[in-house]
Amino acid sequence: MKPIIVPVNFSEYAVNAARYAADLALAIRAELYLVHVIQVPVASTEMPMAESLYKEMVDSAELNLESLKAELMKRTIQRVPVRCILKVGSVSGKIKDLCQELGPYAVVLGAAGTTLEKFLASSPAASLLHSLHYPVLVVPETGVFHHFRRILLACEPKDIGAGIPYSLPLLKDMRRCFGSRIDILTIETEATANEEPAVYPSEVWKGAFGEFHPELHYVRAARIEEGILQFLGHHEADLVMVFPKRHRLFEFHVSQSRKLTKRSPIPVMSIHA
Repeated sequence: MKPIIVPVNFSEYAVNAARYAADLALAIRAELYLVHVIQVPVASTEMPMAESLYKEMVDSAELNLESLKAELMKRTIQRVPVRCILKVGSVSGKIKDLCQELGPYAVVLGAAGTTLEKFLASSPAASLLHSLHYPVLVVPETGVFHHFRRILLACEPKDIGAGIPYSLPLLKDMRRCFGSRIDILTIETEATANEEPAVYPSEVWKGAFGEFHPELHYVRAARIEEGILQFLGHHEADLVMVFPKRHRLFEFHVSQSRKLTKRSPIPVMSIHA
């Protein structure tokens, strides 16, 4: 079974992401890992954390994890194995270690409100977007799982060679599970107009994507997110996949995902090349 990892802090948006992940796990026959990380403040010699307070934090987290597990197992009619993991340390460090151990299908994160801006600016889990080399699926607070019947791959010209090939195994799996239809949207902005796109020979392209029969689209827009919104104004999608650049990953998610989820609770998945 493919593991899906869900970091939870028991907020409404994190619980919704866990429900979304449970429905996804049921659809693809995956197992679910609910992970809560207790972040213990650095204790000084003058004021160490009281053992009773630490025990209270652990007991509360364990109770909440088991309660959420029971809810999700009932939701999936006991057909999805749900495992609870409690760690102490940094969120990003512990989740990264777990990903290296399990090799997850995806890490599912919840977004506060209907945008990602507040989530990315304040949540400790935001740092996961910088360090994980696994698919990260960000679910808006109001997001409800639907089978990925139509997937939009939004990319810049150079992603055609440098990013899209990395998405093929995941796309093949989604097509097998959901019969997904693929739209590939190439967006050229002023910033990318003069860049040399990575070469991806047409015969390789056709061979790689032949089974998908994708619809190819091209737009010019001032900004990446405007190109996506322009496309979604006339087309439907159940999932948007993007290829963030490591050197500007945080900015990419803020700018590209923020406006998208203001318009519609469509989940956004980042794929790392």
